Amino acid sequence: MTEKLEYSFIIPVYKTVSTLEPLYKGIAEVMEEFKSSFEVVFVEDNGSEESWKKLLELKRNNPEKIKVIKLTKNFGQNGATLCGIDEAKGELILTMDDDLQVHPSELKKLILCQKEQKPDVIYGVYEEKTSSWLRNLGSGFIKKIFNKSEGGSNVGSSIRLITANIANHLRNHSQDHLFINQVISWYTFDTKFIEVVRNPRHEGKSGYSFLQLFSIAFRLLFLYTSIPLKMMIGVCIISSLVSMGLAGYYIYQHYAFGNGLGFLVIIVIAISLILASISIMGIYLNRIYSSRVKKPHYAIKLKI
Repeated sequence: MTEKLEYSFIIPVYKTVSTLEPLYKGIAEVMEEFKSSFEVVFVEDNGSEESWKKLLELKRNNPEKIKVIKLTKNFGQNGATLCGIDEAKGELILTMDDDLQVHPSELKKLILCQKEQKPDVIYGVYEEKTSSWLRNLGSGFIKKIFNKSEGGSNVGSSIRLITANIANHLRNHSQDHLFINQVISWYTFDTKFIEVVRNPRHEGKSGYSFLQLFSIAFRLLFLYTSIPLKMMIGVCIISSLVSMGLAGYYIYQHYAFGNGLGFLVIIVIAISLILASISIMGIYLNRIYSSRVKKPHYAIKLKI
């Protein structure tokens, strides 16, 4: 009978080399401290050959503990993480970044919390420190929206511990553009947040530009909430009342003082609202189309 694996560590890899070996060694040290069985699943997100060569070297040196996967193209961190979760065999699954900004030793906090309180999900969170006030403002805005909409949700982070039960829900969840943290909040609110230390990057820079972050926020807003529809309904109702008031005012002005009707203003408002409504409806129709097409979250080229 095969012994149950206690922990699976999922690490999406994109154009990193120097951090991979110390990352694995840090995980191994943590697992040695807890005397636990584990595996590390590296998912190379079609970034560079240097990353893949380094992963193969790590695999040769640690064949029993490491699994390496190469994707057919760049699917992004979310897709690569989902791939790792699908391949994971552990009873508890931890995901983390490849840049070593959060050292594996910080994961001990999540593991201890799980042992003591046994929540379904634990996120490692840290205070955002960026020089861009616009990025901070946008991040705070998105978090506030998702915390107060759709019955509440967990924005969370990429540093997380989830149980095998939650992982199974993710594997069986059929949806295009599946964002892990948002979908997790649909299955459980038994969630804890543990503060972890975030260090400077060892190499390279953030893989997300401001435009990419804006695109992610835009997709989250339209794919996982009905906020735009609700806002447009409210705007249309208010605008209709205002338009009727203006129409009454212009009719009164026409018959009382002989002024022009001035309906051009009302027509412009109405056309603008119609075009805006059509645009939002188009986005939601595209969302329905995408769910029927079922684009893959990832595709594996090689698995060792």
